[in-house]
Amino acid sequence: MTVTSDARARFARLCRGLALAATLLSPAPAAAADPCEGTTQADLNACAGADYRAADTALNAVYGQLTKKIGPKTKDALRGAQKAWLSYRDATCFLETLGLEGGSAYAMAYNGCLKGLTDARIKVLKGYLDCKADDVSCVGRLGE
Repeated sequence: MTVTSDARARFARLCRGLALAATLLSPAPAAAADPCEGTTQADLNACAGADYRAADTALNAVYGQLTKKIGPKTKDALRGAQKAWLSYRDATCFLETLGLEGGSAYAMAYNGCLKGLTDARIKVLKGYLDCKADDVSCVGRLGE
């Protein structure tokens, strides 16, 4: 039996196609269900990102509670302060992670910085919500 070059070429294409299909259909390495249980840098980066997103969600919840409690003039002042704080947060984390830019740990460090500053801001906003009765300067009591 003689095999022609055309048959060999078709067979080679078929083999390449099967190899590609096997590669695409093979299961990927299992990722940790919780990225904070992983040990790779990618897991650590994902964990730091998840931690920051959770803190950001908590911040938005406290901010929302506070805006419902205060008057329009105070709300405008709070909005301006929050906008300035966001700029401060972003600039500070940029500065503090500048040496890691482009490295594998950058996302972990940047998100860790964002989380730390966000947690501190949550404490401040919660303080506004938990005013003492005799504290006339507390933002949470301002109905203007």
